Amino acid sequence: MKILIVSDIHGNYHALDCVLKNVRHDKLICCGDIAVDYPFPEQCIDVLMDNCDHICFGNSDYIIAHDQKASDYIGERYAHLAEDLNRVTELTRRLISQDSMAFLRELPQECRFELDDISFYMNHTGPNMPFNHYLDLNTPYPELAEYYQDIQAEIIFTGHTHIPYVKKIMDKVLINPGSVGEPRDGDPRASYATFDTSTGQIELGRLEYEISNTWQALKELGYPSYSLHCLKNGVLPDKSENDSS
Repeated sequence: MKILIVSDIHGNYHALDCVLKNVRHDKLICCGDIAVDYPFPEQCIDVLMDNCDHICFGNSDYIIAHDQKASDYIGERYAHLAEDLNRVTELTRRLISQDSMAFLRELPQECRFELDDISFYMNHTGPNMPFNHYLDLNTPYPELAEYYQDIQAEIIFTGHTHIPYVKKIMDKVLINPGSVGEPRDGDPRASYATFDTSTGQIELGRLEYEISNTWQALKELGYPSYSLHCLKNGVLPDKSENDSS
């Protein structure tokens, strides 16, 4: 069985659609952050409602669904984008139907399941971890082990970093597929991962997709420039468009 793992779609429907149509899979897993930052959250939610086998909420989904301010959940890393993130959150709420909002509210924070006698665990950030904390490529092994030591699973899926990686933690394998819709590692192509339950093979993949429709919609709807910058460059800008310094 081939499992396709995606995360951090962020309303970028064309990136998600490209991956789903071009990567053969038997099961689809999504580690959250379906909405915010790009202008097609409703379409992304519709696709996942119809096709996703297991899905959990991300910090952006939680903020949207529970009427929170994005700036209350960001750390120092993205503090310079606080005003822009609040604006995008409000734009996103206007683009999501009540049914989709209800879907986001009902998403679990974590999922546990078994496929082909292999145990899996998934969430968006890390077990019992605040939204503004990131387990990225540079996170020391002892910290990773502390977060996951009590998780009873052979394979762990996670997201949030927007950067793909695979790590071995004790007797577990941690797979982060990176971001489908908003990569932040300098490569703007859609990022995903696959796991083959019959062979144990893990693949991290990238696909180029057409961005013109997304670019045009961002401009027409008045999205902040960071969305345009990340769409083109695969990395967030160092400054907000409101920062004149």
